[in-house]
Amino acid sequence: MAPLLQLALDFIEVGPALEIARIVSPEVDIVEVGTPLVKAEGMRGVRAIREACPDNLLLADMKTPDVGALEAQMAFDAGADWMTVIWAAPRVTIEEALAEAQRRPGHEVLVEMTGLEDIDRQASLWREIGVERVVYHKGWDEGNVGGRRWTAADLAAVQTLAEQGFKVSVAGAIDLDSIDMFVNIPISVFVVGRAIHGASDPVEAARQFKETIRQYWA
Repeated sequence: MAPLLQLALDFIEVGPALEIARIVSPEVDIVEVGTPLVKAEGMRGVRAIREACPDNLLLADMKTPDVGALEAQMAFDAGADWMTVIWAAPRVTIEEALAEAQRRPGHEVLVEMTGLEDIDRQASLWREIGVERVVYHKGWDEGNVGGRRWTAADLAAVQTLAEQGFKVSVAGAIDLDSIDMFVNIPISVFVVGRAIHGASDPVEAARQFKETIRQYWA
């Protein structure tokens, strides 16, 4: 099965995010209300993007660190299908968020791995409590101190997560030239932000990503 394409709306105002979402959403599978937008606009932003993109899966990138049930409820009530909990959250927080998702058919919780180093120990815990989806994320600030380059170690970690049964989303510094690095790994979702919404023609950029994914996962 070909990986899905997720558009990350990493804005701090809902207006520009809506402009991009309305024109690009037909070309992507998932629309993400990015963490900066969640923090700037709250659930009002999630509701606005949901209204603009009724046919897409919608992810609210909450990166929840605590009160997992409440924040999951907030995201899902606002129209999100998926939401994220940060890997460093206590076990009970992840469990409470998962429980809220399980009460709602079609809703899911993803563990966001930005900054995680001890992957093996954490992954074992996640499998134990029923986590199915994770986000392997090359963080924004990493790019400011030497570039967000995908390394052999990153690819090996993603491969291991997939072999452990996780559905893996990959995010951060994903461009057209990097898609082929993942061709032998069962990626679930490619998360793309600026390479689409920062392009001179965001619609065409999204189409190129979809076509590239199709070529490698025909």
